[in-house]
Amino acid sequence: MVRCSYMGRTITVPDELYERLRREALRSKVSVESLIRKRLDSRPKSSRSRVPEVDPILAIAGTCHSRGKLASKDIDKHLYGT
Repeated sequence: MVRCSYMGRTITVPDELYERLRREALRSKVSVESLIRKRLDSRPKSSRSRVPEVDPILAIAGTCHSRGKLASKDIDKHLYGT
């Protein structure tokens, strides 16, 4: 037997979104809460984390040289011309 522990949470969603969830839950004969949990659990793992493990800019920091100078030191100047 698998035991699940749930903790109450309150989320705020726009009325239109809640109505869409409510209608889908009624069609599926499940609660809105169950539908939300199912949707969150069914997302691919790759889309669950929006923060990359290594910041792509930090991954190259200190590696760029321009005319013998460290380009990443003045990155804004080199990227934006400021």
